[in-house]
Amino acid sequence: MKKILDSIGQLLFPKLCVCCESYLTHQDGAVCDLCYLTLPKFELYKLEDNPLAKKFWGRINTEFVTAYLSLRNSNDVQRILHEIKYKSNKNLGLEMGRALGRCLLNTKKFQRIDYIIPIPLHPKRQNVRGYNQSNLLADGMSEIMSIKVITDAVVRMKYNSSQTKKKRYERFINSQEIFKVLKPKSLEGKHVLLIDDVITTGATMEACGEALLEVENLKISIAALAVAT
Repeated sequence: MKKILDSIGQLLFPKLCVCCESYLTHQDGAVCDLCYLTLPKFELYKLEDNPLAKKFWGRINTEFVTAYLSLRNSNDVQRILHEIKYKSNKNLGLEMGRALGRCLLNTKKFQRIDYIIPIPLHPKRQNVRGYNQSNLLADGMSEIMSIKVITDAVVRMKYNSSQTKKKRYERFINSQEIFKVLKPKSLEGKHVLLIDDVITTGATMEACGEALLEVENLKISIAALAVAT
């Protein structure tokens, strides 16, 4: 009966690939297999001195920094990020989180993570949006990596304006002192993985990382679904 209902639903409301808009079966996710294969990957994700990691050199101490996709003016990656962030496509967020998790499992550095911490939104922004896209990614990653997600250890204190059109220096100033660690004792001596949907200048990750590194003996690694290259 379920298969029959699924078939009827597919006829009435066909599932389309987020990227190419081809028809999907009820078993497919939001992105077809061909588009997964052709999405521009961040090819140097296993290297400790990859270009994304170098963004943070001299700015914040990290164990490892990487991403799954390269934005690189890709319409498909932009569409995926837009769907997750602004179109309430929560299933896509979980799906891409799983893909990111599978990517990280191929790197030994990420096999010794204690907690996943998604970059928090300010409560006002989260109330307007209804969810935090980084939480979705983290939950998908947790399914694959079997690592606990913590969403209440760090809070965003300031409701800063959108970073999208700001230059690097403006983003840096805008990100200062906006994060606060609420449960430092629970993080002492741990290795945490900070997660966000996309890294451009790295200012937000840097600001959150600086707050976390006030915790005694804490180690930080960073990963994102996509990086602007």
